[in-house]
Amino acid sequence: MKKLALLFGMLAIALFAACGEQAEEGDTTQVEDTTEAALAEVTITNGLEAYDIYYIMIDPSDEPWGEDRLGEETLAPGESFTVEVEPGAWDIQVIDVDGDTYTLWQVDIGADGYEWNVTLDDIDSDWGDSEVMEPRIIEAGEGTAWISIVNDLQGYDIFYVYVSPMESDDWGDDMLGSEILYQNDELIVWVDPGTYDIQLVDEDGDTYTVWEVEVDAAGFEWWVTLDDLDLMTDEPDMGAVMLETGEGSAPVTIINDLGAWDIYYVYVDASDSPWGEDRLGSDILTADSRITVWVDPGTYDMKVEDVDGDTYTLWGVEVGADGYQWSVTLDDMD
Repeated sequence: MKKLALLFGMLAIALFAACGEQAEEGDTTQVEDTTEAALAEVTITNGLEAYDIYYIMIDPSDEPWGEDRLGEETLAPGESFTVEVEPGAWDIQVIDVDGDTYTLWQVDIGADGYEWNVTLDDIDSDWGDSEVMEPRIIEAGEGTAWISIVNDLQGYDIFYVYVSPMESDDWGDDMLGSEILYQNDELIVWVDPGTYDIQLVDEDGDTYTVWEVEVDAAGFEWWVTLDDLDLMTDEPDMGAVMLETGEGSAPVTIINDLGAWDIYYVYVDASDSPWGEDRLGSDILTADSRITVWVDPGTYDMKVEDVDGDTYTLWGVEVGADGYQWSVTLDDMD
């Protein structure tokens, strides 16, 4: 009997010990399931001055680029974006509105996180030091006096340049033609000595104007900055521009009555035809200016597009021998 009791006692001790080990293992597994690794914050600030950021990629350095972290959002200059990642080595890349890339490789991100204020100095370059693009010098016009215009708009390209004698009623031809004045590029316009008004139009349609500039053999230099942006203040009135184009016997006259918005494109085409060429060409229809398009009597569709890309359209307009006049207002916006 003592031997049997001893046997039962040893068996009970063994079972108790086994249950204890299983309980300890179960506790350990439960702790591992509920414990999360601490995440680190990565903050990216757009310091690109005039360029929006469209894409942000943040991926482990040993993996290819993954999904865009911004999604459908964009990051405007001065704004910041924060994402949480596990500490480790990460590659970071942002892409701006022009498709330019800015990349950091193998960034060691610790528990304290990481902050990157992306600037233009961070832009990726695919060329060597010997191939760095230098600012261009473009020349136009004829004369003995010069006007130098340098783009210092911090990222905004200049699309149009007008140099008009002060006594002229319109701006005349675009001095850039098919060229674009990029950052730090210089345009030299040769003119006869005299008094000139000068206006530039950037990629957003914003204007920069100086009036009654005396130009002699010593020339005139203008480093255009964002401080020169026109703000619709008390500027001299250049007068309404009146343009004519087309062939036919019936005049279609379109007047810009949009206030502060210039008209960049004008289309007048037969209703049974697709839109044809822009009737303005290289001209711009400023406030109170008008263009007359000569057409044959008939039925026409008419469309204008302003500086912001907004359109104003009339469909199926009957144009008789007396012609048709359309004063375009904001109420006509499509």
